[in-house]
Amino acid sequence: MTDTGKIAGNAAFESNSTHSLFSRVCTYWSGLRANGTVPRRSSIEPQALADALPHVFLAELVAPRVARLRICGHKIEALMGMEMRGMPISVLFHGEARAAVADAVEQAAMGARVILSLQAEGGFGVPQISATLALMPLADDAGRITRILGVIEQRGEVGRAPRRFTLAKPVLDDMPAAPAKRPVLRVITGGRR
Repeated sequence: MTDTGKIAGNAAFESNSTHSLFSRVCTYWSGLRANGTVPRRSSIEPQALADALPHVFLAELVAPRVARLRICGHKIEALMGMEMRGMPISVLFHGEARAAVADAVEQAAMGARVILSLQAEGGFGVPQISATLALMPLADDAGRITRILGVIEQRGEVGRAPRRFTLAKPVLDDMPAAPAKRPVLRVITGGRR
């Protein structure tokens, strides 16, 4: 909290109140980046994302291409019709899209924000829906990327659950983070020859 009672980092989120929740979450994440580095998980303030929380998830990287949901908004859970904590992100996708989603998770694990355009086919009791997914990396206090902040903006009614997506467009790799600072090496003279 700041002296004025507003949550630090919330200015970008509040100032874009006319934009979609998706763009507001992405703007909030971008505002937390210092010198192009990946924001720390500890810098995320849930109160700053209050309006968007139903559309937001936090996933833990358990392997370079696999992330498990730790916290998930109820609008995302409504897609599957169940609580999704502990499930991999890939459960939101049909089998043919899972390799591309694993590639996207891997890109996020390397520090890039990844945006996916999604679609779910319609049928009896299941209207066609489209969505946009952003995967934004988060670092731990040691600076390692260990989490992914995600947001899904869905267009259309869910209908009967579960609903799974395919990719509508190729993966977009956006805003790579600055590389981690490497230690300075120095030559030590002497020793055995």
